[in-house]
Amino acid sequence: MNDNVQNVETKTTENTEPQTVEQKVGEKTFTQEEFTTALQNEVARKTKGMPTKEELREFNKWKESQKTETQKLIELQKENETLKTQILEEKSKTVVANAGVDSKFQKFVFSEVSQIDGEFEVNLTNYLKDNPQFLIKKEEKKPTTTGYSQNNANYSVNEGKEYLDKKYSKNPYYKK
Repeated sequence: MNDNVQNVETKTTENTEPQTVEQKVGEKTFTQEEFTTALQNEVARKTKGMPTKEELREFNKWKESQKTETQKLIELQKENETLKTQILEEKSKTVVANAGVDSKFQKFVFSEVSQIDGEFEVNLTNYLKDNPQFLIKKEEKKPTTTGYSQNNANYSVNEGKEYLDKKYSKNPYYKK
C-alpha cells in the first residue's frame, strides 16, 4: 500500500512541475528599481516638448497682456450679459415660487413660461389661469365649533352659565 501512495505522489508532482516551468519561461519579473526607471523614461518620453506649469502661467500672462483694450471691453460686456441673464432667471424663479405654484412643478412652469414671448409675470398669470393644476391646492378650513349655535341670536350668557353650573356642580375646582 505504501508503494501506491508513493506512485500517486510522484505522479502529481510530475504533472504540476511542467506547468510551472512553462509559466515562468513566458514571464519576466522586474525589480522595483527597474520598474521605476522604466516608468520615468516613459513619462519623460510622453512629456517631451510639453511646457511646464510655470511656462504655461507665463504664456497666459503674456497672452493677456497682448490683448487690446477693445478685446478686454468685449470680454467684460459678455460677462456682464451672462450675469444679467442669470439674475433675471433667478428673479423669475422666485416669482414662480411666490405665485403659489406647487414645488413639484416650479421648474416645469418656469421653463414653459420663459419660452413665451413677452413680460414674464403677465405670461405667468395667464399660464396659471389656463393651467390651475400646477397651483398649490388650498385646503378648506372647517369652522371650529364651540358647542353653541352662532346663528341663534337669542343665545345669552346666563343660559350657558346655568348649564355649566349644573354640569360641574359636583366638581370641587369649578368656581361658580
